[in-house]
Order: sequence, then C-alpha cells, then structure tokens
Amino acid sequence: MKTPFRSSISLLLLAGAIFGGAGCRVVSDAPTDLSQPGWQVRETAAVWRPAAAVPELAGELLTARHSDGSLFVQFSKQGLPLVSARTTTNSWLITSALRSDRFSGFLRRSGPPDQVPWFLCATQPPTPRVGSRWRVETQPDGSWRLANPRTGEWLEGVP
Repeated sequence: MKTPFRSSISLLLLAGAIFGGAGCRVVSDAPTDLSQPGWQVRETAAVWRPAAAVPELAGELLTARHSDGSLFVQFSKQGLPLVSARTTTNSWLITSALRSDRFSGFLRRSGPPDQVPWFLCATQPPTPRVGSRWRVETQPDGSWRLANPRTGEWLEGVP
C-alpha cells in the first residue's frame, strides 16, 4: 500500500529523473554559511502538510537568497532540520531528515523543480511559475499559503 508520504517521495524521484540526475551528487552536502557576504536571510514560522492524509507539522522556515542567485531553504522543528533545499548557479539538492533520501539535479533554464514547495518559497510570498500546479493565497497580514490541490500538500508562512 502506498502511503501519501511515499507518493510525495515518488514525485521527488520522478522530478530528479526529469530534471537531470536523480542520485547524482551535483551540490555539495557541506553546510551553507549564511553569515558570508551576499546572503539575505529570512526566518518565519511555518506549517507544512506533506500530503493530503498526513498530519501537518508546525516549525520554522528559513529562506536565504545569495546575490549570485543561489538559494537555501530549510524547514525545521525545534532546531532539527527536517527538509533542506539548495541551489547553486547550475544545480539543486533536497535532503530530508524524515527519510534518508537525497534528490539532486541540474538546473534547467526555467529554474529548479517546482514539484516541491521548497524552491518556490524562497521569495515571500511564494511565486510559482505560470502553469505550475501550486497556488498561492496571501492575506493582508502578510501570511501566505502555497498549496498543491492535486496532492494535498501545502506550506503556510506567517511573517
């Protein structure tokens, strides 16, 4: 029986294959030093539901954008990173403490994969590409919700 979380992992594997290199090590696992010049860092409270039948997780969302275009996004709970996503100028990597999976690939002209919410929330409110399955709702208080109606996954950020 496929669990909803397994379905989202399957989507990530598919994304890795489509975007050029599931299993290839294209971005280093070395820690990202966000104190270096060029990084703009933003932290916000967040709630994530990985799939329709999975309970939501409350935590912290850290997003950082470098002047060279690199991104770093991390969803953590009580200081434990649950999901980390990063791009360099030509590749991307997603790692998860929930499972021992890693997904990586090379960037396409259109940017990192948008099957997962992490790269989309690097700007706040998130900005999915035209034609994306993701929808964004914003509130007057600055909070936002990035949702994929097809999978039931969503991510909310509160300023």
